[in-house]
Amino acid sequence: EVAKGAADMVLTDDNFCSIVNAVEKGRSIYAGIQKFVAFIMSVHIAEVMQIFICIVVGIPVMRTPLQILFLILVTDLPPSIALGMEPGEANILKMRPRPKEEPIVLMWMWLAMIMNGAVLTIVVVAVYLISLVNYCDGEILQENIYLLDSYTERLSKAQTVAFISLVWSENIRAYISRSFTNPMWHDILGNKHMQKAIVMAQICLYVAVLTPYLSDRILGLRGLEIGFFGWALAVVGPVGCFILSESCKIISAYQARKHQDSLAMADAPPAAAPIKVAGVKKDAKMGAPVQPARRGWFQCCMGGMF
Repeated sequence: EVAKGAADMVLTDDNFCSIVNAVEKGRSIYAGIQKFVAFIMSVHIAEVMQIFICIVVGIPVMRTPLQILFLILVTDLPPSIALGMEPGEANILKMRPRPKEEPIVLMWMWLAMIMNGAVLTIVVVAVYLISLVNYCDGEILQENIYLLDSYTERLSKAQTVAFISLVWSENIRAYISRSFTNPMWHDILGNKHMQKAIVMAQICLYVAVLTPYLSDRILGLRGLEIGFFGWALAVVGPVGCFILSESCKIISAYQARKHQDSLAMADAPPAAAPIKVAGVKKDAKMGAPVQPARRGWFQCCMGGMF
C-alpha cells in the first residue's frame, strides 16, 4: 500500500497494454473537455453578439429573455454534454504529450471560437433582417416597425424564423465541433450521445414553435404562421454555418499542426556540439581517411621532434 501511494501509476493487471489504454482514455476525456468549452463559448459569443448588434443598430431584439433561457437549457446544453463524452479520434495517441503548464484552451482554440461565433452571428442576423423585410413591409428599424398595424404579430414571425434558424445552426455547429481538424462528415455517427442530444433538441424546437398557447402566449413564437417562406429562409442559417465553419476549420487545422510541430521541437534533444579533431579539415566527410596536417617550415627544420 505504501508503494501504491508513492507510485505515479498503479497497474491492476500484468498487461502493459493497460498503460496505453489509460493514456488513450485520459487524452480522450481531455479533448472532450476542450470541445465542450469550444462549442459552448462559440454559441454564447454568437448569441451575445446578435443581441448587441440589434441594440446598436436599432433593430428590434430578435429574441425574448424566455427564448434565450430555452436556447441555453434545451438546445445548447445537451449537445455540449454529448461533446464531453466524445470518443477519442483515431490519431489521438500520435499527438505530442502536452506540457503540464499548458492551459486547457489554447490561443488557436480561442481564435476558432471567435471565428465560429462570428459565423453564427452573421448568418442568423442576415436571416433575421430578411425576415423583417418580408413580414414588416420592408422596415427593419425598431422605431418604424412599431408604427405598423399589428406590429407585434409581424415582429413575432420574424423572431420565429431567426429562432428556428439559430437552433438548426447550433445543431450543425455541434457536429462541426466534434473535431478541430477533421471535416464534419468524418465519422459523423461515431458519437451516439450526440445523435440523442440533437434528436431531443429538434423535438423540443418543434414543440416550442408549433404547440398552440405554448408557442404564441408563453414563448412568443409563431411557427404555424410563418408559411413556407419562413421555413425555407430558416434553412439558410445552417447551410451558411456549415460552409463558413468548415472553411474556418482549415485555419484551425493548420494552427493545430503548427502547435504539434512546436511541441515536437521542444521535446527534441539538443544537437551535439561538433568534436574538433586535430589535423582534420572542417569540411572533411565522415568515413574519409584522415589526412595528416601540413607541417610548417619550423617543424620541418626541427625534424622528428615535432
